[in-house]
Amino acid sequence: MDAAFTGNLTAQAAKLRRNYWRLLRILWFPFVTNLWPALLYLSQKAFVPVALVLNGWGDAAYRRDLFLTLSITSIGLFVYLTQPANSFQDFHALGFLLFVWAMPVINHAVRGESELLLRGLTYLTIFNALLGFYFFVNDVDLQEFRGLNRIESNDGYTERLFFESASLAAVFLLSTFRRATIRVVALVLVISFVVFIAKSVVVILLLGMNLIWPIFVRSSIGAKIGAAVVGAAGLFMIYLYLPVLRPDIFLSVLAKQTQLEVILSLQQADYQAWGWGAFVPQLATSIEQPYQIEMQLPMLMLQLGPLALAAIMALTLALFLSAAESKLLAFMRAGVYFLIGFNNPWLLVPSWFLTCQLLFRTDVRDTRTVSAIP
Repeated sequence: MDAAFTGNLTAQAAKLRRNYWRLLRILWFPFVTNLWPALLYLSQKAFVPVALVLNGWGDAAYRRDLFLTLSITSIGLFVYLTQPANSFQDFHALGFLLFVWAMPVINHAVRGESELLLRGLTYLTIFNALLGFYFFVNDVDLQEFRGLNRIESNDGYTERLFFESASLAAVFLLSTFRRATIRVVALVLVISFVVFIAKSVVVILLLGMNLIWPIFVRSSIGAKIGAAVVGAAGLFMIYLYLPVLRPDIFLSVLAKQTQLEVILSLQQADYQAWGWGAFVPQLATSIEQPYQIEMQLPMLMLQLGPLALAAIMALTLALFLSAAESKLLAFMRAGVYFLIGFNNPWLLVPSWFLTCQLLFRTDVRDTRTVSAIP
């Protein structure tokens, strides 16, 4: 009897160890790569090879994603091998390939433990937000660090501080906290960080949409139609009064429009690809990476050619479908992700792909999410 009991305990302990090891293998990548202090020194993409080794062959869905990733890689390498040479092609192509192989790793984590992943990233977002406030208020000099979109005033003070993993604020999960008071404090903290520190209109809109989504799903058809009409009217009013309310954002929109017009005017009739690392001198905003601009997706059309880009986008959509509960949600998440390519050069950053894969999830939200919104 004692031997049987001891054997049972040993078997249970072994099962727990296997489960902990499984969680560690699939979740460490999205956690470590979105911890802000680490991002000041290392790119998220630097961790991709380690994640691939730890995941091994995974399950059938993971292997299917690896096949899709291999197809995207083949297209990227074909462009690289056939393109005109330039001094930035190696760095640009390598960054793309590392990002591409991060997608199946992220999908594996989303499919395996979406609730635990969201709750863990919620705590990580709060930590990153507090750190952002500290650096912002104390005006810490971060000029020598990487991975930052930092804007200074004429007096040298930091006006905006945006980093790669700030996008995860959009999938902040209120139901992580049981007490209503803590939920409200956490929500105010995250909103304040996004509005006053990161100052990202896209993240603000995504956070609002993601918080309202569970309510929208549970509402009647009439309420859904009404919400859609009100939302459309609100966006139209913002468009009309944006030059008055936020002239800085209006000027940013005009700059993006200019970029798009220049890119479209440069598209050749034969759709010849310019190649990885190619750039337009009058649009370049960075000496180190002139090939990356805010209109990143249209720029990729010049660099890769329309056919190669269309094939990569179709395969990326398949990766969204691979981790989605329904085709509709997959198309919504992929749509948001591709729209990012018209706003900022964050399209090929793992944290943005992870953010979009975690949007609009009602399977891990409960009634506390609805009641927590003040």
